[in-house]
Amino acid sequence: MKKIALVLALLLLSSFVVLAADIDMQSVTSSLIDKIGYDAETQTLVVQMNNSLDVYQYQNVSQSVFDKFLAADSKGRYFVDHIKGQYTTELD
Repeated sequence: MKKIALVLALLLLSSFVVLAADIDMQSVTSSLIDKIGYDAETQTLVVQMNNSLDVYQYQNVSQSVFDKFLAADSKGRYFVDHIKGQYTTELD
């Protein structure tokens, strides 16, 4: 039973990694954030911080939140005020 649970967990984890890899990332000007991307179909926001290869996936993020994030003068401030801690996240 533990082997089946482990296999299922690995399959789920690999699907998140594949999802993040399929989302186009774009560089942004920010002292905190390096790249962001969004998949409207799954409402998944992906964020890569400066000086890190870690990519965070935020679930159930609306298109309007992503659009405001992309348009924000300070991407880092918008991220901290409106995204971080507000949405379920996965780390790739």
